[in-house]
Amino acid sequence: MTTAQTKTEESACRKTVSFCEVSVFLPGDIELDSGERLSKPELTVRVYGDLTQPVVIAAGGVSAGRNVADTAEETGWWRDFAGAGRAIDLDRFCLVGFDFLPGDGEAARTISTKDQARALGHALDIIGVETVEAFVGASYGGMVALCFAELFPERIKKVVAISAPDRPNPAATAQRGVQRRIIEFAEKAGDAQAGVALARQLAMVSYRTPEEFGTRFASAPRGGAAGDPYDICEYLVARGEAYAMKAPRYLTLSDSIDRHRADTSKIGAQTLVIAVSSDRLSPPADLERLAGAISGGRFIQIESPYGHDAFLKEPGVIGPHISEFLKEPTS
Repeated sequence: MTTAQTKTEESACRKTVSFCEVSVFLPGDIELDSGERLSKPELTVRVYGDLTQPVVIAAGGVSAGRNVADTAEETGWWRDFAGAGRAIDLDRFCLVGFDFLPGDGEAARTISTKDQARALGHALDIIGVETVEAFVGASYGGMVALCFAELFPERIKKVVAISAPDRPNPAATAQRGVQRRIIEFAEKAGDAQAGVALARQLAMVSYRTPEEFGTRFASAPRGGAAGDPYDICEYLVARGEAYAMKAPRYLTLSDSIDRHRADTSKIGAQTLVIAVSSDRLSPPADLERLAGAISGGRFIQIESPYGHDAFLKEPGVIGPHISEFLKEPTS
């Protein structure tokens, strides 16, 4: 995109009451924390509403992207949280969603959460956003939110971090490490996407809880012979086969989670940390420690059978906490 084209897109963003998208070319000489450089230094953002309104950024897990709220063309991944009259109220705020690096065909393999935050900061510069009212992030998106608040303390007023620690728990890293090794093994066997499907199945087990699975699936097989299907296994196989992320991107984002570190001493934004009682990937104790390490940080724990996926499944429980926090005056 040329400079002239960027300005045209920016103008369109400021006038629209629905949404528009901007593909931002990042500086060609941008260097990642790893020392690598992007072969396709581009970030796509979606703007819902008018940029003259207070801006709220929303980001979710590694599978989420810029399509946060519903549009005429597609369903938003956080539709139950973002929309008119919802937790992120599009009658009050301009909402910005974005796609995580790496883009399709990107050669860089090591991209940190701070790299994501810097890229987003550059994109906000291009579309003319100087100050962010709030960054609401869940899972990986919450990690990026914490890093954005660390790197750009003068640009952000509030952070909501849901199931997102300042550093990963070793038990969660262990699970993701197995997933990456499955993909690498499948790559050597010539079928990387089969590895992604298996890794996704294992991830789904870690996202939910034994209690929730116990209410949905029978424990017995549907036949009497070895190899006969189990309901839960068929469910996981279907989820794995439906997962479209390419192996290089999966490996990069999984690794990025485990490299994540946020310096809480540099976070000055009002911060609400939300934990889920049954979350095995981001244990409540880790998140309570995070909130205590941030000046003025606030900690809330909700009860849910959905584990790490509660940020997708519990709008009626989590949504009011987000809504009330966004309504509070900034100090």
